Amino acid sequence: MNITNRAKAHEEIDRIFLDLLPRRGMVVREAQVRLCHNMLDSMDDGRIALCDAGVGLGKTYAYLTAGILFRKYTQNASERPILITTASIALQNAVLGEYIPFLSDVMLEAGMIDRPLKAVLRKGKAHYACDDRLIKRLSKANLEQKNERNKRALLSLKTQLDLDDVAHLSTYDRNQVCVPDMCDCYLTDCRYQRFVRDSRSPEYVVQVCNHNFFLADAIHRSAGIPSLVPDYCAAIIDEAH
Repeated sequence: MNITNRAKAHEEIDRIFLDLLPRRGMVVREAQVRLCHNMLDSMDDGRIALCDAGVGLGKTYAYLTAGILFRKYTQNASERPILITTASIALQNAVLGEYIPFLSDVMLEAGMIDRPLKAVLRKGKAHYACDDRLIKRLSKANLEQKNERNKRALLSLKTQLDLDDVAHLSTYDRNQVCVPDMCDCYLTDCRYQRFVRDSRSPEYVVQVCNHNFFLADAIHRSAGIPSLVPDYCAAIIDEAH
């Protein structure tokens, strides 16, 4: 960021936490505001910041705001996402389903962004259905002998890609239909491949994953293998302990 843009970014941090969020009923936390300012400076300086934030401080809004404003005001960063990696599924779901939509609404209403913030959850292959393996499983499974819940779960995979979103899917069926480590089927344009391509789109401002996926991506990059996520402008490791 140049000096002018850095000042604008810091001004918008103060506006968000001291004005806009309190209008939505949120309490001003000075430590939260300082944390956001410090993280923005660390990103802009290309430094690693180790931040110890206690429960209830509001660190998620702090790092999301810092990352979004860093991306907004940094030249050549607007096409690269912010990568957020967490240790728990609960936090991933909260970031995607609560924090980002709320912050997006606040910033959009204030004119700080011109379109809603979009985010995508990235997971390992085993979390997704393989169309080829699903076809084979359905051709061999005796559906009449399966209990009704397991049967409905298996059949729902015709339209449902994420296995984690399917209740009552048996462990056996999951292992039979998940995307394998090595994709070698005849399908050249399956749902999983389309999802991977689509999730690399610059329209996703935030990429969310767990620590294992983040480390796997780092291994890919160090080995010269195509990365699992697009090149990002900043990485935020939440629950790093």
